[in-house]
Amino acid sequence: MPRRGRRCVARMRPLLGTLVEIRAGGTAARAAGGIAAAFAAIERVQRLMSFHEAGSDVSRINSTPVGRELAVDRETYHVLRHALDLGHRSGGAFDIAVAPRLVSAGFLPYPALGGLLPQSVGDANHPARFSDLELLADCGVRWRKKGWIDLGGIAKGYAVDVAVAALRSRGITHGLVNAGGDLRGFGDRPWPIRIRAPEKPDTLFDVGGLRDAAIATSAGYPGGRGAGSPGVDPIVDPASGDCVAWNASISVVASHCMAADALTKVVRLAPAALPALLEHYDAQAVLADDLGVRSSGRNRLQRDPAATRSVR
Repeated sequence: MPRRGRRCVARMRPLLGTLVEIRAGGTAARAAGGIAAAFAAIERVQRLMSFHEAGSDVSRINSTPVGRELAVDRETYHVLRHALDLGHRSGGAFDIAVAPRLVSAGFLPYPALGGLLPQSVGDANHPARFSDLELLADCGVRWRKKGWIDLGGIAKGYAVDVAVAALRSRGITHGLVNAGGDLRGFGDRPWPIRIRAPEKPDTLFDVGGLRDAAIATSAGYPGGRGAGSPGVDPIVDPASGDCVAWNASISVVASHCMAADALTKVVRLAPAALPALLEHYDAQAVLADDLGVRSSGRNRLQRDPAATRSVR
């Protein structure tokens, strides 16, 4: 939290399928301007990368036939490039082309632009994968094999990153953006972090403070899955092609929230690839389950005895 005497303004809005909270230190006028710019940046990402909106780049990609080149916004292209790179580095554990499985399982609605499920066209035993979406020059993309993508969490993480950039561009030197568990803090003191135990959601583990870094947490909480197949979560095992349960609370701390969010899925699905990925992204993985809290990778969370509030 800001030092005594420094004002911190907080605002919340429903965006990205969750509640987004933005906190900014400084004078009331400067904080308000920074927060407004940050929310505008998040809205821009939502318009571009929403699976639900018919006019988004994601919907346009999902409705484009095989072999036809499509130009997308440079920000969408940036997120796609990082998603495909992580897909290759993780051996396919991170795959943005699992949207048809999520639709079939009830975790995503049928796309706004309609069309057949990609698996019903061609060989149903070999659905399109992330590598079937080709990135071309000048922000162009093209399907090698027809599929649907969902940028979901990696786009949410990117939205947090651009919101932080918007705050800093308005002169905010201490702030936090929290989008439903994807959060990034910056400033002269760490933001305290607590993680919920998946089997006991009322139990919180104090894992330290977040300073000039991002953290993303993914977990399946009993009774909290909402829509979708019972007993599983919206995460697809690349080996079986089925939705599986998280079975633990998995958090990743990294410099950018886009990487932190995406890496939580890799921790769950491909633990063997984790050491190399944590080193590449200079990240820390934190696992919370009925055995307590365990960590691997670089220790990015700090301790601050003066901190009294928690970010969950």
